[in-house]
Amino acid sequence: MKNRPLIYTAMLLLLIAFAGKGYARTNVGYSSVNLNIRSGPSVRFPAVGRLAAGSSMTIHGCVSRYTWCDVSASGVRGWASGAHIQFVHEARRVYVPAYAARAEIPLVTFNLSSYWHDYYHDYGFYGEMERWNEYNWENDGDPPGWRDNWDDDHPDPDDEPEPGSD
Repeated sequence: MKNRPLIYTAMLLLLIAFAGKGYARTNVGYSSVNLNIRSGPSVRFPAVGRLAAGSSMTIHGCVSRYTWCDVSASGVRGWASGAHIQFVHEARRVYVPAYAARAEIPLVTFNLSSYWHDYYHDYGFYGEMERWNEYNWENDGDPPGWRDNWDDDHPDPDDEPEPGSD
């Protein structure tokens, strides 16, 4: 009976350790074009890097509708148009807006002050944070490469051949 609190404590620590690992998923993406990485989710935010077509990146999450994604690559963290990012889903490369929800790429929000503090405090534009804080990026419209028919990328199950019909 003296060991019961020790056993409960050990079990609790194990549960916490294993629970944390469930959320440490990494989403690898690829740029489908030469891609600007920006300091916020809009073409108006300063560029902080550029990726060549085919370059790999980590997708940390995307804002609603998967229009812009928080990514990192080559030591740079920033935002890229979701329309120009692909990832592997069911053994083929697909575009983020078409399949991100199915692949459970997380939705994230953008808070300029905390994001810039974490990643851009050494950049020249950091001193303009007050001006950028007033900028309403949500009204900029769709990002480069965007189209409204991403569902067309999904195969129609009725068009799939029947097994053994070849």
